[in-house]
Amino acid sequence: MAVTEEFYYVEGNCSVKNLVKTLVQEITQKAGDAYKWTLVVPDSIDKIGVSGESKIINLITDKSTTDKVKTTFTASKQNDTCIIKAATSYGKTFYVKISRLARELTAAEKQAVQKFKNSHTYINLSGVACSRNDAQVLEFMAEQNADGTDNGYNDYVSAVTAGLALNNIRFQIASELNADNTDINISQDVQGKYNYRLAWYRNLQNGIKDFLPVQYWLNVTKDSINLVLRGDPSADVAPYNNYLTSYAYIGALKPVEDSAYTDDEYNFGITTSSDIEPNYSNPYGERTGNGMTDFVMIANKIGMPYQPHYPAFYATNPFMDKCNVEGSRWDHKKHQFSDITLVHPVDMERGKMINVLAGDSSSIYDADKLTYMKDTDQEENYKKFKITAPFNFLNNSANINYCIAIRCPKSVE
Repeated sequence: MAVTEEFYYVEGNCSVKNLVKTLVQEITQKAGDAYKWTLVVPDSIDKIGVSGESKIINLITDKSTTDKVKTTFTASKQNDTCIIKAATSYGKTFYVKISRLARELTAAEKQAVQKFKNSHTYINLSGVACSRNDAQVLEFMAEQNADGTDNGYNDYVSAVTAGLALNNIRFQIASELNADNTDINISQDVQGKYNYRLAWYRNLQNGIKDFLPVQYWLNVTKDSINLVLRGDPSADVAPYNNYLTSYAYIGALKPVEDSAYTDDEYNFGITTSSDIEPNYSNPYGERTGNGMTDFVMIANKIGMPYQPHYPAFYATNPFMDKCNVEGSRWDHKKHQFSDITLVHPVDMERGKMINVLAGDSSSIYDADKLTYMKDTDQEENYKKFKITAPFNFLNNSANINYCIAIRCPKSVE
């Protein structure tokens, strides 16, 4: 008996600091010639991540000086932005841009930044308008209050020296590069507002840095990537609501049936999972997909760009009174999972996602192995995951309580 497994699969863990580099290395190098994608920007995997250099950040910009507070800080220099290329089996080329952007500031940090700006001018006790230079403002913000807190100095330092995001990466897809092949052919203005966020944590405690571990499960073919990320629960505390399991699919769809019209020119899309509500930017009209609570394709059948598609699969009523503890009592405790067909509001059924299924998550743990047609030539194995990132494509499905299962080899435990 020969089981056919035409995909690359890996699971592992790494720090946030090395996450982008690790994933790109798996996809563009370790996947092997049969399945690997191509790294386009930068020209070497070694240029992704820490460069070994450091940068000096000076809080003072007006040449004033002080010896009362620390004004210079050293931070590592890191660039986690890259572009990979997929050459699909349909003969078309598409590009995926991956970025780990600057960390979002906390409310306290934003207040400290505003306080630094506003504190350069003030009214003294005599009612006279006065001014402070940068050094004097920092001294003022560092003054200790009766309760031992400062006036925002530490939060300001944290804001100015903030590194890259610790809980998310961003994706974008395109059908071509710009003229000098250094970026995708989408304006920077649109890129800034329209991207797809993949998050593995909600709120992180103070003190958590880019050593934060992230687990990953990944399968790759020439046409598709299925990626599951989970932030390490060790950085969370009861009730453990901050660590997330998130899912991303990047790539083409397979036809619903063999006789379908060939879907090649625009057959590439993406969906991710986010901790926060999508930015409902509409650069391509009101029906622009957001890529998180829907599945965005490069275009629909006649060329309307970045259109939303929605998942369809076998499902029970989401409001069904259910208490399943062991799978089906009638079918040898099996769990029914089905292909995921993507449906466009106008074009209707377009194609099926590759190497991923959807099904009832009852009485199955995450990473449990599910086997289809066991001990036959058609045997397929999957690992189950419940997406806990609150904004994901199953939100717009027949049953938001369902889970996904990504294809894995028989040899994997």
